[in-house]
Amino acid sequence: MFIAVEGIDGSGKSTTITELERYIKSKNREVIVTAEPTTLQSGRIIRDFLDKKNVGTPLIHEMMALSFAADRINHLREIIWPALKKKRVVITDRYFFSSLAYQSLNISYEWVKGINRFAMMPDILVFIDVSLKTAMDRLNRFRNETEIYEQQDMLAQIDRNYKTVLNDFAERVKTIHLDGELKPSEIYGDIELKFSDVNF
Repeated sequence: MFIAVEGIDGSGKSTTITELERYIKSKNREVIVTAEPTTLQSGRIIRDFLDKKNVGTPLIHEMMALSFAADRINHLREIIWPALKKKRVVITDRYFFSSLAYQSLNISYEWVKGINRFAMMPDILVFIDVSLKTAMDRLNRFRNETEIYEQQDMLAQIDRNYKTVLNDFAERVKTIHLDGELKPSEIYGDIELKFSDVNF
């Protein structure tokens, strides 16, 4: 089973993924947790841009989108497909849905969708619903430095873009919404409730 977890920055993905992994392991399944951008060479280049380490280097949005798409090919071939072949459950922190929501800030949604047409559909898309205020409060509280997309006006548009993405893929992938406003101690219970009909 292949699960993609999505949400705006500050939605609580890291904590949610930790609890989701714990829940799936309770079903006696092996779990691999991965993320995009990856830790592969193709992903490290992207992370340097997101972390503002390439100061002075102009950001060409189309090149960034293509870099994410290339890293995704690597991700599928090097990590996701091999794990699925071993009958493991794969959870990825972000997938091509993020590219659609984030890259379409500056370039065509359909163009981004086109360059990611090779990406396999996950079995389940987990989307974490959270208010912009809660997300910004968390980013301001827990981050010493913000990434390039972690600004309130950008996150507001990304949140709107995600609504377009979810509507676009509503009939193609099973989507489970989790409550991003919950306390960390309440997240596991929300996962138990929302995943009760999923057969691992």
